[in-house]
Amino acid sequence: MYSAGAVLTSPIVLTLDKKGKKNKKRYTSGTKATQRFLYGLARAGYRTGDSVSKGFRTFVRRSDRSAKRRKDGMIRDSLRNASRGYGRALSTLGRAPNEIASRISTRAIWRTFRVLMPPFGN
Repeated sequence: MYSAGAVLTSPIVLTLDKKGKKNKKRYTSGTKATQRFLYGLARAGYRTGDSVSKGFRTFVRRSDRSAKRRKDGMIRDSLRNASRGYGRALSTLGRAPNEIASRISTRAIWRTFRVLMPPFGN
C-alpha cells in the first residue's frame, strides 16, 4: 500500500481534452479537388433550399403580423410582405455560388489559364 506522505507529495497531473481542435480532412491521392468540388455543390444545394425556406418563413411571419394589425391586413400588405420574403430569399441564395467557387483551387485555374494563353513578351 501507499504511505500517507507519498500520496500527499506526489504531483497531480491533469490532462485536458482538446475539444476545440478539428480533425483535418484526409483525401486519397488525386481525389481532393473532386471531393472538395462535390462538397461545395452539396453546400450550394443546401443553401438554395434554405433560402426558399427563409423567404417563405419571412412572408408567413409578416403576413400573420399584418392580419393581426388590421382588417384584411394580409391582403393589403401582401405585396410588401412578398417583396420582403423574396428579398430575404435572394440575400441567402446569393451566397450559394461562393460555396462552389471557394472549393476550386486557384492553382488549378492558373495552370489551366497558363496552358491556354500564349506567352507574353517572349
